Amino acid sequence: MPPAASGFVAVEGVRFHVWRAAPPRRRRTTPALLLHGVPETALAWRALVPELVKDRAVIAPDLKGLGDSEARGPYDVSTLVNELAALVLHEIDGPVDVVGHDWGGVLGLALAAARPDLVRRLVVVNAPYREFSVLRAPHLPFFALPVAPEALFRLGGERVVRGMLRAAWRSEWTLDDEVLDHYCRSYADPQHTAAMLGYYRAATRPRIAQAVDRLVPGRPAAARSARPRSGADGAAADSSSAARIRVERSLVVWGAADPVLPVWVGESVVRDLGANCSMVTLPGVGHFAPEEAPAVVVPTVAEFLRAS
Repeated sequence: MPPAASGFVAVEGVRFHVWRAAPPRRRRTTPALLLHGVPETALAWRALVPELVKDRAVIAPDLKGLGDSEARGPYDVSTLVNELAALVLHEIDGPVDVVGHDWGGVLGLALAAARPDLVRRLVVVNAPYREFSVLRAPHLPFFALPVAPEALFRLGGERVVRGMLRAAWRSEWTLDDEVLDHYCRSYADPQHTAAMLGYYRAATRPRIAQAVDRLVPGRPAAARSARPRSGADGAAADSSSAARIRVERSLVVWGAADPVLPVWVGESVVRDLGANCSMVTLPGVGHFAPEEAPAVVVPTVAEFLRAS
C-alpha cells in the first residue's frame, strides 16, 4: 500500500499489524487513524492513504484478530477500544482524526465516546451507532450462533467472503482480483474467522439475552439489569451514551444503496453526533463505500479533515 510501510507493534499484550505513512515534510497537521471493516483489512484504505499522507501522518492497523494482526480475545467493544487507545498513544502520543468504516466506524464512535481527548475529528462510513434493523442484517443473529458460522466458513471457504462482499456491493466500480484474493486469504484461517465472529458475538449476544429477558415473564429485575449493556453501537445502550461523544467536527459518509444499513441508520448517527456533524450520501453505492466509490470518498474525507 504505497507510500505506507508495513510493520508490527505490541500494545496491551496484542501484536498489531500496522501500515504507517509520513508526509514528505514535517507538519503539525493532526495524524489520521484509519479503521477498516469486515470482511476487509487495512488494505481497504489503499486509495485514501496516498491522499492523506500529503500533509499528515497516517496509521492504518489491521483490527485485532483480522488481517495480519494477532488473534487474541476478548473482542468486546470496550476491550477493543482500550487497545486502540493504547495503539494511538504508542504511535502518535496525541489526538488523531479517525476515519472508520463498518466495524471500524463502530470502534471509531466508541473511541470518541470513551477517549474524547484522543479524537479531534471523526468520519463514520456506513457504520451504525445505536440504531439499526436486524431484519436488514440477518447475519448478526446468525453469527451469534455457536458452531454453525464456523461450519459455513469451513465448508464454503473463500466463497463466503466473496458472497459477503457481493451481497452488499452496489456500485459499478469493481474490486481488483488481487485485493479480493487478499481478503479471501485473510479470512480463510480458522483463527481469524473465529476472531471476526467474536466481534459479532460480543456485540450481539448481550442484546439477544436482553430480548429473551423481556420475553420471559416473572424474571427478576436484578437478573435483567445484570446483563451486559454493550452492543453494536460500542457504547452503553441507553440514549445518554450519545452525549459522551465530544469531537470538534464529525462527518457521516453513506452509501445510499446499502442493503444492510439503509440511509436512515446514517441519519440516526448524525443525530447522535449532534450539531457539528454533517452527512454526505452516495447514490448507487452500497455498504463498501471506500472501495466502491474511491473517486468521491477520498476527496470528500480529505477536504473535511483539512478544512479549518
